Amino acid sequence: MFPVSLPIRFLGQLGYKNLDYLKRMFPHLQQLKFTRIDDFYELLICCQTYRKMLANSAMKLVLCRRLMGFMKFQPRKEYYHLMTIINRIYRVLNPLPNSGSLVPRLITSRSYYTITSIKFHEIYPIMAIASSSCHIWRIKSDNTFEPVSSIEKSMVQESFFPAKFTNFSFNAVGFHPKLPFLATGLSNGIVMIFKFNIDGTNAQILNKITINKGIIWSVVFHPILPIVYVSNEYGYLMVLQFTPDFGALLSETLLRPHGYTINGIAIQRNGRFLATCSDDYTAKISSFVTADCTQLKTEVTFSSYKNILCIDIHPTLDLVATGSDDQYAKIWKINEDFTTDCIKRFYHPNGVRTVQFDPFNWNLITGCYDGKVRIWNFECEKTPMHEFKKPTSSYSSILSIGFSPNRPKILTIGDSQEVTISKLEKPEEPKN
Repeated sequence: MFPVSLPIRFLGQLGYKNLDYLKRMFPHLQQLKFTRIDDFYELLICCQTYRKMLANSAMKLVLCRRLMGFMKFQPRKEYYHLMTIINRIYRVLNPLPNSGSLVPRLITSRSYYTITSIKFHEIYPIMAIASSSCHIWRIKSDNTFEPVSSIEKSMVQESFFPAKFTNFSFNAVGFHPKLPFLATGLSNGIVMIFKFNIDGTNAQILNKITINKGIIWSVVFHPILPIVYVSNEYGYLMVLQFTPDFGALLSETLLRPHGYTINGIAIQRNGRFLATCSDDYTAKISSFVTADCTQLKTEVTFSSYKNILCIDIHPTLDLVATGSDDQYAKIWKINEDFTTDCIKRFYHPNGVRTVQFDPFNWNLITGCYDGKVRIWNFECEKTPMHEFKKPTSSYSSILSIGFSPNRPKILTIGDSQEVTISKLEKPEEPKN
């Protein structure tokens, strides 16, 4: 029996069937002590009741703590899983509109040189930007942003490099999905691991590793193990295994899954498989053949007739998105036996430089060399649901995008000139 206070439409949006189905839809439920469907109802009712207050991160934290006390959760172990579920429910309750147009309302912008990577942390309200330096921004409760940490060339130079290594930039950034760790990849083949406070301040260097395989294009943490995967030129993939606190490097494993530069890496939320894309016109899905996840086995290969520039994995579904110079963004379904189906193809007027799933809706966000951002719904292929340029006057190819997982409708766009942070809103109706 449905609780009276919970709308049938909302349960339909969540795909209600039974507790087992909900645990598959919300993987983090498997880590919590939900044994009855009524426990999940309580969570839904609370989130719906306080849906407006949840836009404030402080109120979201209060609700999370109250629920943890009510359900007798262990805070340190289960806070992450519960907060992730609350974020997902909130985003379902506040989806992007499926019709009409959205316009990006500029929150702030900052001139940087060539924004190559933008990442949001899944739990903490912070964002990292890779350019000539690495910058960490904090998202305040009123959805305004402020820079809180900056890793400048001079700091890195004084710490590690001799004087001759002066011409380098930060090419890639990646947050640990649960912990306050940040990995950066530099154009001179250096990987650096930082630890920071939960508000993004006081970023401290924990480790640096020199990889003599050319420019680093992508870095990603394993979601469970203390491992960082690093992509390089010439098709090399370096697997770095650390101690749990990332203070010491235990081993380095060099793999070569591709023949040319690996442009992107993504890993499935539970660590089931790793996805890579390359200039060798292929993207590959690889499983882990050892318990320490340092050895890979290629399960399936996607082919294109041009470079595949970007890749992303849906946080809750086994879907992989790729973007290519062939002007298509594609969505692939990965089955349990690693058979695949291309379920969507989205045409663009130019090469697709970056793709990202909307974590909690059936949308894919793409950035194109024509300078436009497009939001596509899985149910439509011919036209994007929303299409817009940056809210500033500069015209340049979109090199990176970041869509906040815990702040709905906050979009960050990076190009060769600046980074802009915007909130997607419906346009104002003309006044009579």
